[in-house]
Amino acid sequence: MNVLFELTLRGSLVSLVVIALDRAFAGRISASSRRWWWGFVPLAFLVPLRIPIFPAVRPIPAIRAVWDWASLGTSAAVAGSAGSGVAPATIALGVWIAGAIAYLALVAIQTARAARRWNGERLSTDHALLELLEDCKAETGVSAPIGLVISGTVPSPAILGWLRPRILLPARLVSSAPAAQLRPVLLHELAHFRWFDVPFNWLLTLVRALHWFNPFAHLGAVAWARYREEAADEAAVKWMRDDSGQAYGDALLQTLRHTRDSRAPFGAFAIVETVQHLKRRITMIQRYPNKSPHVLLVCLVSTLLTAVVGLKTARASESASPDPKSAAIASAGTWLGEIDAGDYERSWKDASQLFQTHMTLENWVSALNGSRKPLGKCNQRTLASALLQTDPMINNQVMKGKFVLCQYESSYENLKHAVESVAFMKEPDGSWKATGYIVHP
Repeated sequence: MNVLFELTLRGSLVSLVVIALDRAFAGRISASSRRWWWGFVPLAFLVPLRIPIFPAVRPIPAIRAVWDWASLGTSAAVAGSAGSGVAPATIALGVWIAGAIAYLALVAIQTARAARRWNGERLSTDHALLELLEDCKAETGVSAPIGLVISGTVPSPAILGWLRPRILLPARLVSSAPAAQLRPVLLHELAHFRWFDVPFNWLLTLVRALHWFNPFAHLGAVAWARYREEAADEAAVKWMRDDSGQAYGDALLQTLRHTRDSRAPFGAFAIVETVQHLKRRITMIQRYPNKSPHVLLVCLVSTLLTAVVGLKTARASESASPDPKSAAIASAGTWLGEIDAGDYERSWKDASQLFQTHMTLENWVSALNGSRKPLGKCNQRTLASALLQTDPMINNQVMKGKFVLCQYESSYENLKHAVESVAFMKEPDGSWKATGYIVHP
């Protein structure tokens, strides 16, 4: 679960950075250059990458708090394993898996329906249209076979599929639009195929499925959907070899007149979306001659995003020296398990030197036989809180060192509702060992 939390937080950060950069430089940097930035979004969400050349940094407090919560949940699962209860981390993992499976199942059903509907459509044999499509493919450098479907049920021009791609055109548009108007439409749809927008869209769908609980995963996918249409517009204008985007903008508006709505089959990319987005796209088309690659800026931003994606956080790099609370809680789970098993002598030997100094083995075994043994078997134990303290005041005396005070909500055969409190301190060798234990109703 810790890996999932780290990926989703890192992906959220990269998504926000990429969206902000894309909006800021959309009018000045070409889409083909900005496309590199978008590749970092699924990378950040899906790949637990570690690049050693980047130094380890400590997360900002807000993010650190979330990481601490995730680590605490994992450690609670270790501590709770001594009883028969279900740990919160296990529940969270089950909910996440169920959500991901449900999302993927819904996508699979919708994809199967769309494939069954449109793969059965007869491909167009109109010689003039096919010649126009081949001319456009030659212009864009696309050599893969692409089918052309003309249907009265297609609401808007769109491209569907990758292994068996289809360009869908409304019948009313084909019957009334001249070739000069259909050419920009075909170039736009071929741009999606040429720049691998279809498989990239499926990659983002996987991100949304695995991170279904994260709104930033969905926000990034929606923002990319807007970008890909603007990028396809820019590529089509380039291939038209027109001095301005006026001709392409006119073709886009003419297409809108013959379009019923912006809906498209599941998995397809419609050329016409909302009117508000269309206005933005037309503005971007007019700015096309003023855009440039800005190679140096693109390289700098790409390097920055690479650093963010591959950054080793303090949490990730502290495997040799884990978080104090997490280590103490894990040790508490093992130590309490020894007591649950009735191995009181071993629990005394595994306690801290301070504990052994103030409590002899005989007195410890006698105390547990008198207070703990009558409770019977521990049926459930759940971590309620864990407090890290340095040099705490106990019985009006300052105790030097680092201590973690854990409190558990437990249930025994002969005591349904009990509270267990255990204190662990850090030994000189770095291990965490018990210094105190009490159980009461």
